[in-house]
Amino acid sequence: MPTKPITADELARLEAEVTAALRRKDSSDLAVIGFGEVSVGLGYPADDPTHVCKRSPSMTPDQHVQYRDLVDRYVAELRAAGLSVVDTEVMAVPRNDKVVVYLVQPLLSEDSLGDRVLVEARPDAEHPFLAALAETLAHVSSSRSIDAQVTNWAWDGERPTLLDVGTPFLWDGAGRLQFDMTPYLPMIPAPLRRAARKDLIKVVERWRRPRGVALDVVANLYREGLEQWVPPTVAALNTTLDAADAISAEEGRLIYAEDLKTWPRLARLKRVERSWRTVVRRGHYDFFIQSTFGSSPAGPTG
Repeated sequence: MPTKPITADELARLEAEVTAALRRKDSSDLAVIGFGEVSVGLGYPADDPTHVCKRSPSMTPDQHVQYRDLVDRYVAELRAAGLSVVDTEVMAVPRNDKVVVYLVQPLLSEDSLGDRVLVEARPDAEHPFLAALAETLAHVSSSRSIDAQVTNWAWDGERPTLLDVGTPFLWDGAGRLQFDMTPYLPMIPAPLRRAARKDLIKVVERWRRPRGVALDVVANLYREGLEQWVPPTVAALNTTLDAADAISAEEGRLIYAEDLKTWPRLARLKRVERSWRTVVRRGHYDFFIQSTFGSSPAGPTG
């Protein structure tokens, strides 16, 4: 039976609970599926989740329309290319002259998630999930990419389904990322936002080539504590890369080492901005702060 869609009223109630949690700096009342660097995935309803609601920052109504259309186009392009993508609806909750945006998806079984699939299996370069993951690199080009790390996939035993479309990686003919980062930048102090945007663009630029996406997949294995899967994953991904683009475990480890500097530094900047907003200005800080570098749920305590 298809999952019943979430209504606008239900999403508004969830956003009220999120706002209260942010003010308390305590997410214990929320059904947290996972924290990312710039968003949080929440199970709904909390007592028996059927959906995951991925909360993005507030934005203007025009920004919301542009973002919704970009996500819809991204999903449509990936599906037209033959990639399986989870059903995704971009919804918004009004807040004064802005809206808070959620990506709403059906909640899939935890056992189907790519990292769980690997945890339960013996490391093997010929594991069918790795073979299918390697084939997804064919969807990467200078105009379209995917965040292919294993945590972003569900696996049904035959084909992978992409879960993470919240950052639609589409570039225009001039090589400019079409995704507008502006709503995300207020999470850090204003004097550093322009430099931070440049740094983030530099990170995603490497995903315009299959090789860059493959290296990010390997780096994420270190991050998820799946080091035993690094050699077989490197071998599997190299089967679909040109010989000149072959990757190594050491290259993936170096990217992970760089990530260990980048993302915790972002968390520190977010704490500075939160203190400025809530202590000095006595206002509201609208972002969760991931307190550990990893994918396990972590409270917005910082």
